[in-house]
Amino acid sequence: MLTVDEIVVILLEGLFGPPMLFFALGIISVLVKSDLEVPAAMRTGLAMFLLAAIGLNGGSEAVVALVKYPALLAVIIIAALFSIFCGVFISFSTGNILKKFAGLKTADAWAAAGHYGAVSSATLAVGVSIAAAAQEAVGSGILVFGGWMPALYPFMDSPALISAILIGRIALAKEGIGGGAKVDPKKILHEGVFGMAVWLLVASLVIGMLAQYFSPKEMDRTMLFFGDMFRGVLCLFLLDMGLAAGKQIGALKELGKRIGRAFMVAFILPQLWGVMGILGIYALHLAFPGLLGWGDAFVFATIAGGCSFVSAPAAMRASIPEANPSIYLPMAVALTFPFNIIIGMPLWQIMCRVLWGA
Repeated sequence: MLTVDEIVVILLEGLFGPPMLFFALGIISVLVKSDLEVPAAMRTGLAMFLLAAIGLNGGSEAVVALVKYPALLAVIIIAALFSIFCGVFISFSTGNILKKFAGLKTADAWAAAGHYGAVSSATLAVGVSIAAAAQEAVGSGILVFGGWMPALYPFMDSPALISAILIGRIALAKEGIGGGAKVDPKKILHEGVFGMAVWLLVASLVIGMLAQYFSPKEMDRTMLFFGDMFRGVLCLFLLDMGLAAGKQIGALKELGKRIGRAFMVAFILPQLWGVMGILGIYALHLAFPGLLGWGDAFVFATIAGGCSFVSAPAAMRASIPEANPSIYLPMAVALTFPFNIIIGMPLWQIMCRVLWGA
């Protein structure tokens, strides 16, 4: 059981780790009107590096774990099915809550729901960094984080986007909005699977698995680059996220009188989805003892509780053009993401460690 002092340490580390401080620097830079800016090409490069590093490490660790524990295959399959359920359930629930409780228009509610159901690659990257550091701290003798959990990214992301778009279009058609616009599920699925974030992560996972199985020495050399630079690149990536969040704060005025309830949804709902994810992985841990660590549950919480601003915005602009980006983007970037990494993630970590008795 965690002591009060240990809980305080976790909260302070969450607030004052270099990645979080770089994120704060980005927000402050906007507020003081600094000309600090991350070039667009560099922004894309940072995101690509993080996704490739997460994928390569996840694929490599999955092969190592499966060779050692063949029963892990059943865990991965069940976790993938659970991810699909979570993606659809989160989108469906969030859309209805935003419509009925927060008072958003139908198009805005379902466009935002797609963002909350889809996966935040930035939140995932921070979660992987924390879980990997925890695993390094205890050594290889104790399982904290198996490394393969990011492989579940596409199993939640694509179903969440597709369900939010289809339900949103049906709801708009019932209201006579959209001029009978039709959505091609195959096109949505293609964009969901082959969009940059999902495709690069999945491809990197496959590369990591093949390289680890057939050429482990070369894989080790490759990970010297991706592994050693990961946290430094994450700092610069979060600096850019802080700049983006700072710029989006002013757009929140578009919410008008609905802003109070929208704040509540943006802060509270992702925490509930993260807890749902933790409990699901904990149930798997009880069913298959010794194959999942608290870090695995924590990383899954970042997948379930995140709010996408990479894959979701493009999908929603194309499929629900009636929605106002000045509503769903600020909610994702300026509200949920900062709250998650500053408050939510430390709390998820505490919950995971309490459940695992770590």
